[in-house]
Amino acid sequence: MAFAAAHTCFQQRTGRELTMRSVSRTLAAPWLIVFALALLAGIYLRCYQLDSQLLLDDEWHAIHKLLGSDARDIATHLGYADYSIPLTLYYRFLFLHGVLTELGMRLPMTLAGIALLIVAPWLARGIAPFSTRMAWTALMSISPLMIWHSRTARPYAVTTLLIFAALMAFRECWRCPEQRWRWAPVYVAAALFAGWLHLITLPFLLLPFAYYGVVALGDIAAGSNRSRARLQLRWLIVLGIITAAILGVVILPPMLNDWTSLAAKAGSDVVTFESAYRSLLICFGIASPLLFCVFVVLFVIGVRSFWRRDRDLVGYLAVVLLLGTAAIAASKPAWVSHAPTYARYIQPVIPFLLLAVAEGAMYLIGGIRKQTPQAGIVVAAMGGLYLAGPIPGYLYNPNQFMGDAYFQFDYDPAHNPYLIKLPHGPIPSFYYQLGQRPARSLTLIETPWSLETTSDPQPLYQKVHRQKIKIALTTPECGVHSYGNYPESATGMRLKQFVHVSALLRGEIAAADFLVVHLRSWPDPVRPPSEWPDLSTCLPRIEQQFGPPIYRDNDIEAFALTAAARDAVK
Repeated sequence: MAFAAAHTCFQQRTGRELTMRSVSRTLAAPWLIVFALALLAGIYLRCYQLDSQLLLDDEWHAIHKLLGSDARDIATHLGYADYSIPLTLYYRFLFLHGVLTELGMRLPMTLAGIALLIVAPWLARGIAPFSTRMAWTALMSISPLMIWHSRTARPYAVTTLLIFAALMAFRECWRCPEQRWRWAPVYVAAALFAGWLHLITLPFLLLPFAYYGVVALGDIAAGSNRSRARLQLRWLIVLGIITAAILGVVILPPMLNDWTSLAAKAGSDVVTFESAYRSLLICFGIASPLLFCVFVVLFVIGVRSFWRRDRDLVGYLAVVLLLGTAAIAASKPAWVSHAPTYARYIQPVIPFLLLAVAEGAMYLIGGIRKQTPQAGIVVAAMGGLYLAGPIPGYLYNPNQFMGDAYFQFDYDPAHNPYLIKLPHGPIPSFYYQLGQRPARSLTLIETPWSLETTSDPQPLYQKVHRQKIKIALTTPECGVHSYGNYPESATGMRLKQFVHVSALLRGEIAAADFLVVHLRSWPDPVRPPSEWPDLSTCLPRIEQQFGPPIYRDNDIEAFALTAAARDAVK
C-alpha cells in the first residue's frame, strides 16, 4: 500500500542510500573524475566571455521598468513586457547603489545554473545510482539551453533550480512524514520564489498537490490505512493553504493590477506539432533527427528502469511534468509557437528528461563490469554530443552575442529563420580590413543600434572583424529615446558595453579605436526598429568632432579615434 510504503520509507531509503554509498566507496573514483570534468566544463561554458556579453531583446524589459518606476510600482505590476518582479527589484537595488552592471544582472542566473549541477545530483541521491547521477551531471553541464539561460538576465535558470528542489522536497515530505520539518520549508520557499520570479512556473509547483491528493483519496476509497490516508490528506490541505497564502501575498497584487496585460498575453498563440517537436530538440540540445531518436530510446529505457525500481516516482513526475507542459500550452501564451519560447517555459522538465536519458545509457553499458571503461564511454559520448551540438559554432572569441537568436532560436540552421530570412551580406569592407588585424586588438564603438536581434547585424559583423565592440547610446544627441536607451543622468547604470554619444562628443572616447555610425537601420528595406534615431540631428556634430571619416559607404561611416586606428585601415 502507498501509505505503508510511506511509513517505512525512511528506513528503506536509508538502506538503499547506504548500499549505494558502499558501492560508491569502492568504485566511485572514475565517476568522481567524470563529475569533476562535467562541473569544470559546466562552469567554463556558463562563464566564458560572460562579462562582455551585450544585453539583448527581453533582457531590457527590467531596465525599462526600473528606470521609470519605484520599488512599490515594480512589486505591484506585471507589465505587458514581463520583467520578473524580484529580479527587477534586485536590479533596482544595484542601480540605486550605482553598481548595475551586465555581470551583476546575470550573476543570479549563472550561480543558479552552476548550483544545479551540484544540488540536483545530491537531491537525487536516493532515486538513482551514483554512476547515473554523474552521467546526468555531464549531460546537464553541456545542455545548450541551460547554458544559455545561465548566461542571460532572465529568470529561467533560477526557476529551473527552484522547481527541481520544490518537486523533490514535496515528494520527500509525502514519503517521509518524519522529515517534513526539514523538507516542507524547502518546498514552500522554492515555490514562493519560483512563482514570484515567473507565473509560468505555477503549474509545475502546484500539481504535486493534485497528484498526491488523488493518491490519498484513492487509498481512503479503497479502505487501506484510512486513518493514515486522512492524516496525509489533512497535511496536503494545510501545506496547500500555507503555500497559497504566501504566494498570494506576492503575486495577487500585480495580477489584480495588471490583469488586462496578463490576459492579453494569454490565448494569443498555439503550440503546433512542429513547434513542439522543435522545442524538444532544443530541450535535448540537438538538431539531428537521428540523435533525437537515440535520445528517445535512451529516455524510454531509462523510464522503464526507474519504473521497475520506483513506480511512485515515475507516476509523480509523469503527472506533474506532462500536465505542467500541457497546462502551459493550453494557456496559449504569446509567441509560444516559437520553439525557443515554449522550450524556455518548460525548461524545468529538462533535468528530469536528461536524468532518464542518463539512466537509459547506464542501463545499456551496465554489462561492462568495470567502472573505468563505463566512465570513459560516458566522457567520450559527452565529447561527441558537445561537438554535434550548437555550442562550438558560437564559442569563438570574441563573440559578444552568444545569446543572439542567430545561435539560439533553433539549433538546426535549416529551421532558424534568423539564418534563413535575414541577409548575411553585403558586409562593409571596413570590417574585413579589421579582420586582418589580431583578434581583440581593437575596440569599436557602434551607433545607433537596436536591442531587437531582428534588426541587429552586429553578430554578423563581429564574426568577420573579430574585434571588441561597445554600443554608443544616442539619447539625447540624436533625439530623446527610451527603448534600448538610457540617459547619462541615470548614474546608477554602470553597463560596461555601453557609452553615450554625448560623452564621445565631449572627448571621452572610452578607450576605443573607432566610432562606427550606421547610416540606416538594418536590414534594408525592412521597416526600421522601434525608435530608430534621426541621424541628421547628430551626425554633423560627430563629423565636426572627429573629422572626415576614414571609411564611408552607403551603410556606415567609420571615424578613427586614435592614431593607431588610422594606421589599421588603409
